Order: sequence, then structure tokens, then C-alpha cells
Amino acid sequence: MRGLRILVCILTVISIIATTLLWFRSIKMNERPVIRCSVSGDIEVKSDVTDKELLKFVTATDSHDGDITNKIVVERKSYFITKGVTSINYAVCDSDNNVAKIEKHIKFTDYHSPRFTFKNDFITYYRTTNDLTNIVGAEDVYDGDISDRVKIISSNYNNAFAGEYDVNCKVTNSFGDTSEINFMAIVVDDDPDVKKVKLKNYIIYTTKGETPDFNANILSLNGSNENSLRINTDKFDVNTPGTYSVLYEVSGLVRGRVIVVVEEA
Repeated sequence: MRGLRILVCILTVISIIATTLLWFRSIKMNERPVIRCSVSGDIEVKSDVTDKELLKFVTATDSHDGDITNKIVVERKSYFITKGVTSINYAVCDSDNNVAKIEKHIKFTDYHSPRFTFKNDFITYYRTTNDLTNIVGAEDVYDGDISDRVKIISSNYNNAFAGEYDVNCKVTNSFGDTSEINFMAIVVDDDPDVKKVKLKNYIIYTTKGETPDFNANILSLNGSNENSLRINTDKFDVNTPGTYSVLYEVSGLVRGRVIVVVEEA
């Protein structure tokens, strides 16, 4: 009888210990992982940073799994909080499906708003087909080519009549930063066989106070006499941010034009 009591006591103790161990294990299994970042403030990187490179700033540990840094993912990026600064979420999941997240601010040190590109000049000849959407493109330091996002917001362009026509374009990158440009599309009543001055770039971005080299922008004169060429910068002001037209005139006729966008330093 006494032996039976001893056996019951032993089994009871074993049961208590097992229950306690299971309880501790349950707590341990339900604990969330911990993500740590090596940077206390904003993470400063270049605009071409990849998610893989962003993962180098964080580590993760779990009380059950140990080091699970290799399981961290960049879950999402927000629209810009301020220009060039976005909020991102790091997330990690352990083997028990416990999820941990942290939020960090990423600052792109070389960021600037999307910039427009022109595949050709906006000087066209009377009744010559020239679709505006095939000429205007855009590039972004983070997204790359975003020409498919360019929107012609307003335009009274009509190539059936010679004249100057207002064009307004907008483009927005994946962070919600929008750029806008206003310029003139020119239709001239001229001999369509007369070759224009060909340029390397038909739109140039520059910083306030820094005048571009407009001569270096000439690709070819197409047989025009160099002595008859005049680069007309009369309406260009490099000290005032804005959008300007610089004209390439041959013998008094406009044969090329570059749009110049002056930005703040």
C-alpha cells in the first residue's frame, strides 16, 4: 500500500514537471521574433538601392529558432513622407508562424523628382504627323523608365495649322512624387524638306546658376552654314527656376529648339 502511494506521488511530480515544461515551451513558441536595425535614425542610401541591400541593415532572432535574419523581407514601401524619404516595413516570421515587424525611414541621398525626356523636337511642319505621346517620355532615379506613366493633361495642339500650342504634361513615380512641365509645341508653315538642326538632347535639366553648353548640344547642322547659326537665349534666365526655350536659328529661321528646365540647387 505504501509502495502504491509512493508511485502515485512520483507520477504526480512527473506530471507537474511535464506540464510545467510544456507550459514554458508553449510560451516560448508563442514569443514573437525580435528585429533589430543597425542604424538608429534614417537609413541613408542611393536611389538605386535594392531590397537585398536594404536587408543588410537588419537582423532577427527568435527564442525558439535562434538567428532568423535570412527570413527577413522588405514588406512594403510607403509614398514619400517628405521628398526623398519613404517609410518601409521589415517583417520576419518564425517556424511557429509568429510575425514581427519594424518600420524604418529610408532617405535617398541623390533623389530628385522624375524628369521628362524628349525623343525629338517639338517643332513640326504643317500637316506633318507628330503624335505628342510618342515624343514625351520620363525617367526616374528609382523607377527607371516611366514613359508609360506620362499624361498629356492639356493641349490645344493642331498640326493642321501653323502656330504655337500650349502643352502640359504630368508624370508620377511609385512614391507619389509628381513632375509637371509646360511648353510650346510649334507648327511651322515651311518647306518640310528643309532639314532641322539636330540636337543631342531636346530637353536639358540644369541647376540654378549653371548655364548648359548649348553649342556642345548640337549633333549636326545638316549642311547649314555654321556662320549663319545663332543660339537664341534671349528668354532664358539661368538664375530663375522655370522652363525655358532656347532656339537654334539659321539665317533668322528657327531650325531647332531645346527646352531647358532650371531647378533649385
